[in-house]
Amino acid sequence: MSAPITTFKTNAKECSVHEVVLGCDKLWAMGQEEAIRRLSKKRSSASSKYELISDFGARAARIAAAYASFYLEQSEDGKPELKGRFYWMGLAAFASKQVKCGLDFIPNDPYLALTPPIVQPPLRIGKNALGKGNFWLFQDIFVWHWFYSKYKDQFDECAPERNARSCEGQIKTNIDSLPWADDALSILGNLHVTDEIKSGFKAIKESETLPIGEARRRKQFDSLMAIADHEQRKILQPLIYKDVPFRATLKMQAGFEWAPFVPVRVAAFSTACDVKEPEHRVQMSEGDLYDENDRMKFISSIAQQYHYLMGAQESYMEREIRTISTWANAQ
Repeated sequence: MSAPITTFKTNAKECSVHEVVLGCDKLWAMGQEEAIRRLSKKRSSASSKYELISDFGARAARIAAAYASFYLEQSEDGKPELKGRFYWMGLAAFASKQVKCGLDFIPNDPYLALTPPIVQPPLRIGKNALGKGNFWLFQDIFVWHWFYSKYKDQFDECAPERNARSCEGQIKTNIDSLPWADDALSILGNLHVTDEIKSGFKAIKESETLPIGEARRRKQFDSLMAIADHEQRKILQPLIYKDVPFRATLKMQAGFEWAPFVPVRVAAFSTACDVKEPEHRVQMSEGDLYDENDRMKFISSIAQQYHYLMGAQESYMEREIRTISTWANAQ
């Protein structure tokens, strides 16, 4: 059983106090419930029950908003004086925006049925894979940041105890009912800690002790790359990029990038899907997106340009991130 981490006082009965001691496992469960809530809406104005947002693009917008909010330290546990410590989150806000662009490009049913029959299967495969990857990356990475923000002193102790399958009661039911849950949790080891997560949050912790300057920026970049390694190699590669039909779809899309209206493999540092300014975009022109090493070269180029812009054009970048943070209630 988890060691006690924090104590809550409740008043189930008038004029009474009952202490509830929570261990690591209960706190991880609370974080997972919060990750689900961020992507849910009330069934009706009169209901206290929530249901998951069904539109994949709206989910991606909410995910982008959550990432942006973390970077900006906007939560009740945020520390504005340490803005920038969650450096990966700022880049991830742009990345989830980019996923939203890809998802919005593919029409939902019944409109998808109006596209040429030959393109419907790859479009369905692409939309499902993008939605699945973005959704489960959020279920993983949001909760690590949520826990660190709230219980930083207990993070190292509790990190090894994270296990999405160890939740109980209604939270377990909620997790088990999530889209692709059986497949995703099995592939991702029930969202357990990885060496990359340990390295990333160690760098975050070290950055917090440094004054604003190059040393702090180096630590921020170290944390970004460690978490990006986790994101790409431990989550997205096994979850979606090993899927043969999705690989074939990506290969086909890359072959038609020259055609009008076919999305290119690009990261735009903007709320827009793409921009004309060369310094605000990074495009993949060689290699395969599904290949782990090719994709990491692309991610490294994106990260380096993000890092440059966060130094040279911080006001512009944070203005875009702040706009993305307003998408929290996308429908």
